[in-house]
Amino acid sequence: MPDFKPVVRKDVVNSNGKANIKIQFSHRGKTAYIGTIYYIEPKYMLPSGKVKSSYPGHVSLNQDLLRLQMEYNNIVAGIGMMEIKQMTMTDLLTKLKGRTESGGDFIKYAGGRIASLRKQGRLSLAELYETTLKHLKRYSGQETLLFKEITVQLLKGFEEWLRINRNSGVNTVANYLCNIRAIFFHAIDSEAVDQGISPFRKYKIIKENKRPRALDVKDLKRLLAARQYLSRAQQREVDIFFLMLYLGGINLKDLLYLKHENHYKGRIIYDRFKTGREYSIRVFTEAEEIINRYQGEKYLLRFMEKKEAVTPGSRRGYEHKDILRNTNKYLKLAGEAVGLKIRLNTYVARYSFATIAAQEGIQKDTIAHVLGHGENTMTDLYIDFDDAAADEAIRKVIDKINL
Repeated sequence: MPDFKPVVRKDVVNSNGKANIKIQFSHRGKTAYIGTIYYIEPKYMLPSGKVKSSYPGHVSLNQDLLRLQMEYNNIVAGIGMMEIKQMTMTDLLTKLKGRTESGGDFIKYAGGRIASLRKQGRLSLAELYETTLKHLKRYSGQETLLFKEITVQLLKGFEEWLRINRNSGVNTVANYLCNIRAIFFHAIDSEAVDQGISPFRKYKIIKENKRPRALDVKDLKRLLAARQYLSRAQQREVDIFFLMLYLGGINLKDLLYLKHENHYKGRIIYDRFKTGREYSIRVFTEAEEIINRYQGEKYLLRFMEKKEAVTPGSRRGYEHKDILRNTNKYLKLAGEAVGLKIRLNTYVARYSFATIAAQEGIQKDTIAHVLGHGENTMTDLYIDFDDAAADEAIRKVIDKINL
């Protein structure tokens, strides 16, 4: 019968000098290791598999490790001696790693979710999930991580690791944790895992409330009036900034990939990259003038003409990134030239639209719809949004700026 023992490999440590505590066992002349969620400095691990009493929290950690050993021993006992002898190491590992009704491997499920998002053309969200998964695997030291192993303790450790090793800010950490939670909840909604094992009932994700990055009407007027005195590059990016604003705070990526067929009977009709939902935006005269100034042959705007279009399911789709960088670079310079206190970038256009619309008494649901917030949930799909209300919101914001 396999004998299970906690061990650490002194030659494999993370940047904090800690090694993953693994459960070692032998079977049919081979030795294998099962990773755990626990990390420790190798000097605190005794050859017996016990954690030294000089380690803070050694009592509870030894209890947890003993519980794991007993759990594995109970599985082996349940299989039976005769069957164990016939099993390969791979078969036994599979039995042990899937030891509870945990819904299986979180990392494998997340990989499937990422692949599904790519097929839907939701590349940005797939990229965010992929980055989160990469960091989670690096932190845990495991390629396999059961849903049951996504515990409050693991999440707290992951949070600390991101802050220390990745120098991540509060909201960046929160975004990674929200991605894990979203994948977890998707598995629950799909009935792939029982909601009772979710750690998010007890674990609270903390976000930092930052000052809204929005220009008020006065600053927008100043920026518009100063346009003629700016460099050509700055003028171009200020035009793009106001085009985003005039189109209801449209995301720059969505704007850049628009083609002429998306511009139909005075409206722009498109599927948003982030959510995959279809949106319809009224093109008012102020927006039309800017579009005509930068019109492309294939694309609505010429900036993507020499770049390849993104296709659903493709791992590519970041051809617009250099345009985004340049846009933000020259917007920053334009803002400084005008003397704006806020660092100007493309997100400021979206925030400014939302802020002014709210000040004009536009309902939050309408603002959210115009901005393209929301997912393809059943609730979202059942709501028939009023395009006339969205058009009115955009017109009110434009009029406020032009007064």
